[in-house]
Amino acid sequence: MKKTNYILIILLLFSCTKDVNNKPPDTTLSAVQVSNVMINPDLKLGRQYIITLPTGDYSYPVSQALLWLPTNYLTTTKKYPLIMNLYGQGQCGTDLNQLIDGHTMSARIAKGFNPKAKNPVDGKTYQFIVFSPQCPVHWGWSAPQMKVMLQVLEDSFRVDTKRIYLTGFSGGGWGLWSCVTDDTTLCSQFAAISPMSASPGDHPDKITNIDKYGIACWNMCGDFDADYSIAVNYTDTINAHNPPIPAKLETLYGLGHYAWAYGYNPTWRPEGKNLYEWFLQYHK
Repeated sequence: MKKTNYILIILLLFSCTKDVNNKPPDTTLSAVQVSNVMINPDLKLGRQYIITLPTGDYSYPVSQALLWLPTNYLTTTKKYPLIMNLYGQGQCGTDLNQLIDGHTMSARIAKGFNPKAKNPVDGKTYQFIVFSPQCPVHWGWSAPQMKVMLQVLEDSFRVDTKRIYLTGFSGGGWGLWSCVTDDTTLCSQFAAISPMSASPGDHPDKITNIDKYGIACWNMCGDFDADYSIAVNYTDTINAHNPPIPAKLETLYGLGHYAWAYGYNPTWRPEGKNLYEWFLQYHK
């Protein structure tokens, strides 16, 4: 695919009444330049910035996305863990409101969740940068586009490159598998991944890249999901190679194609950890 040279990030003007009324004081977030990105407190949807960025894709050269920045991002110089979200076919299109509908991570942020967690290993609390791109067409973004977008994020924001996490549900799970099977340079950058009710990947023979690059995997799926057998098979395939971090399968008994309703809920803590706490245990 032809890589397109665009201005890295363009903030689009969208706002919600709630967001404007609750915007931070000007001393915190008033037309602050972050790398080559101009941040304005009015440019939000569901408490998240609306951005566009290049994808490197010839047919669809840019993607719009929602971006959450930690509440203290502009008053610190520290780097932050990054969560990259890939959504399902129901969220594809050009209406970003689809990303904040239902039980997505973006929807939870819109309703007041500030993505942060205490790391069970070091006891410290970390805030996350959360990036949720919207693909305009059927299925969603995959490895070639995500590689370009990740580089843009690393160039434009203070991303802790040792703590890059990837999650995706349904068709976004297909995109997640692509990111770990189709490009080893991209795959090697992830510390941990969490597919949820994931559609099958195109290259399951390369699922063992997860083992090869020491990536933690928490696979979540309902046992009534049509793709549950795929979740079992992929998890077993990873573990058959005695990975340094065994892949974990979370079976949601009696549940169909809806694992993300549990997975992104910060109050859901199977075995004592929610997804955000689990992510933080792992770094490159």
